[in-house]
Amino acid sequence: MTDFEPILSQLRAFVEQHVSVDAVSNALPIAIVALVVGIGLSVLGAKLARPGMTFALALAGGLVGVKYAQAGGFPVVVVGLVGALMFAAIAHLTFRMWVGVATALVCSSIALGTLGQQRVLPHYGEFEKVTVPAAHSGVNLPMPSSPPQEYFSRPPGEFFQQLWDYVKQKDSAVQLDAGLLGFGAGFIGLFLGVVAVRWMLILSTSIVGTALVAAGVVTLFDVCVPDSYQAFQAHPAAMGMGVGAFLVTSLILQTLLTRKTPSSKDEKTAKN
Repeated sequence: MTDFEPILSQLRAFVEQHVSVDAVSNALPIAIVALVVGIGLSVLGAKLARPGMTFALALAGGLVGVKYAQAGGFPVVVVGLVGALMFAAIAHLTFRMWVGVATALVCSSIALGTLGQQRVLPHYGEFEKVTVPAAHSGVNLPMPSSPPQEYFSRPPGEFFQQLWDYVKQKDSAVQLDAGLLGFGAGFIGLFLGVVAVRWMLILSTSIVGTALVAAGVVTLFDVCVPDSYQAFQAHPAAMGMGVGAFLVTSLILQTLLTRKTPSSKDEKTAKN
C-alpha cells in the first residue's frame, strides 16, 4: 500500500502545474457532485441501471424526434413521442450489450491504469526534468516555442501526448503491451458483462462508485482541510483499507438489493 504515496504526489504535482485556477476554484462543487453520484452508484447503481438507461435513451430519442420533426415540418409531439418510445425499446432490448460495454470499459481502465503505474509513472519525474532544459537533453521531444515557465501551463492533452512519446522512447514495447492489454481486458469484460449481467453490473457500478467517492472525499479534505493531504500521504495503508472497505460494502449492499425475491406462487409451490 505504500505505493500510493508517490502516485498521489505525482498526481498532485500534475494538478498544480497543469490545471487552471478557475478549475481549482470549482473543485469543491465538482467534489460534492462526484461524492453524491459515487454513493448513488455504489448503493443503487445496479438496481436502477436498466430503468435509468431506458429513461436516458428515451429522453435522447425524444430530443432527436423533436429535432427531426422541426427540420421536416412534421408534428413535433407525435414524432418526439415515437422517437422516445423507439429509443426506450432499443435500450431495454440491448441492455445486456450495454452492460458488456460498460464492463469492458471498466476492465480496460483498470488494466491500463495498472500498466501506467508500473511502466509510465516511473518515468514522470525524469520527464519533467528533461522537458524544461533546452536541447541538451538529447531526447527528441516536440518542445514548445514558449518559455520554460509557460510550458507547464500547456493543455493536458498535449502534455500527456508528450509524456507518452517520452515513455515510448524509454520503453519501446510499452505501446504494443498497452494495446494488447487494453484490448484483451476489454474483450474479456465484454464477454463477462454479456454472460453474467447481474454480477458484472454490480462489480462495475461498485468500482466506479467507489472511485468517485474516494476522489470526492480526498478533494473535499484537500480543499476544506489542506493539512489532510499530508495525513493521507502519511497513512496510505489506512487510506487503502478505507477504500477497500467501502468497495466491499458496496458489493454486499448491491448484491442484497438486486437479489430476486421469490413470488408468492413460488412460495406456495415450495410449501406443497
